[in-house]
Amino acid sequence: MEYSHLTAVLRSRGELLMSGRIEEMVASYVYPLPIYMQSRCMILHSPLDAYLVFDMLRKALLERGVVTLRPQVNAVELPRGGRFRIWADWHELAFPVEETRKSSVIYYCRETEFGPQVEMINYTLTSMPELNQQFAALALTA
Repeated sequence: MEYSHLTAVLRSRGELLMSGRIEEMVASYVYPLPIYMQSRCMILHSPLDAYLVFDMLRKALLERGVVTLRPQVNAVELPRGGRFRIWADWHELAFPVEETRKSSVIYYCRETEFGPQVEMINYTLTSMPELNQQFAALALTA
């Protein structure tokens, strides 16, 4: 799997999120989808659960003035049994520039005929720790 291809896949997912086309974005995940945010784990059981979480994230990004999400693929694991990990940073380009932040993520993926699908997400650095409680509450109600 080439860095340029994976960067393009992630960039496309970021564009889907920011443009509000979340239904298309959540189709690239496998459910149930565990999402780790430092010491917490949230399980998204369905595309609807994922839609609710990513819609909340999108609204928070827009409120902060984020206009673009730019992924940077830092490393890709060699696939074993069709599974591999991607280490990536998400740079949130915002106006005002003081609101520009970064998240660091490890994606646990599997290769499918439709391209890479994400089976688990591990945020090693979250750009909006202030949302962790809201995400946790939303996960409990889902």
